[in-house]
Amino acid sequence: MSIGTRIRYYRMKKKISIEKLAQDITTVPYLTSIENNDHTPPIELLSQICEKLEIPFMTYQNKDLEQLFDEWNQHLLMNDKENSELSFQKIEERITDSTDIFVVLTYNIYLIRYYLLFNELEKALEMMEFLIPLQNDMPDTLKFSYQKYRGNYFYLKGRFIEAEPFFKDAKNYLISVKEHYNLEKADLFYMYGLTLGRLNKNTLCIFHMEEALALFQQSYHMRRCTDCHLLLGVVYRRMQDYKEAEKHYNYAKQLAVSLNYKDIIVKVENNLGYLYAEQGKSDEAISHYLKSFDHSELLIIEDKINTIINIIKEYYKIGFKEQVEKWLNEGLDLLRSNEQFVDAYREQMIELKFYQYIVNDYPSGFESFILEEAIPYFESNNRYQRVVLLAKTLGDYYQQRNEYKSAATSFAIANSAYEKIINF
Repeated sequence: MSIGTRIRYYRMKKKISIEKLAQDITTVPYLTSIENNDHTPPIELLSQICEKLEIPFMTYQNKDLEQLFDEWNQHLLMNDKENSELSFQKIEERITDSTDIFVVLTYNIYLIRYYLLFNELEKALEMMEFLIPLQNDMPDTLKFSYQKYRGNYFYLKGRFIEAEPFFKDAKNYLISVKEHYNLEKADLFYMYGLTLGRLNKNTLCIFHMEEALALFQQSYHMRRCTDCHLLLGVVYRRMQDYKEAEKHYNYAKQLAVSLNYKDIIVKVENNLGYLYAEQGKSDEAISHYLKSFDHSELLIIEDKINTIINIIKEYYKIGFKEQVEKWLNEGLDLLRSNEQFVDAYREQMIELKFYQYIVNDYPSGFESFILEEAIPYFESNNRYQRVVLLAKTLGDYYQQRNEYKSAATSFAIANSAYEKIINF
């Protein structure tokens, strides 16, 4: 890589202004042109710059580090935390002695993925932002990784619109990848597919996910294959292609059972519950939700509560009031035992309170709960489908009490929310 990139990197790393570095040895405009790789400095000036930056004048290739980077990258690609940590420790012991700009940039870029793997998102963001001024000088292989990891970061932050262009840009640099091409492509297409799915770009999502699935199958990465089948099931369910969705869910389940991926089994059962619930098959939906809840020790609190709410919804649909009350108590007890997360689980508490009011025949406070708490919450989060349900329920409640003016107002709220869904 170029001399100018090396100078800029170490100046930024040591937090030295360009004015201070240029002082007494050259002009700011000329040093800027060197950093931009528009000019190559004479040897004497380069020696002075390196001396001020306290870096060696000459750099040497380090084959050992290159091999370690290759191993580290493989572990990162497979989300292997244990071996990624071991590789990181080996590299960290050696990297301080290296002033080869390619080696140093590779290390910093891979650090982004490493931080993301361990959910250290702030550190990942700090490194991403530090490297922005250097991105145009990176070779295409590093641009590929850098853009892909930026996409990964925004995906994990739930900022899917911002993630998409980074994955799209990474695709442009994919051709430059020489090591582990198929695995790199599969990893990129999988994450890009996840993002497209979140953005409801279903056809593009399916294309990328099927490409990723084929590549993971070729390399026998069965864990990633189950993930692909699971997402394909979700997308086909959204498209109401229930037969295709069920096929992919069952493929995922077969793989998960045969390889004892218990966490995947739980997710598949939950998604099969959604699938049958959407088709109005409450008995089948409940059966799968209960199978998922049987492994509740594998679920995080949010997933436990969401599964309970789904069970409540289906029992309510088929009129099993006793079961609704049983699972309401289960959900409320779970939330009360985790009061420190009350803000994080506000949506789940609203859902439980909604069914609590209904199953108890609309006691005092129902109207204010719907109008002042539930509807404003879902409107603020653009969850208009829930607004439609809540407003229609309130409208039916008013109609049963012959309060037709209030009923009309509630149905108008439902219609307004429905229009927003159509025009979203």
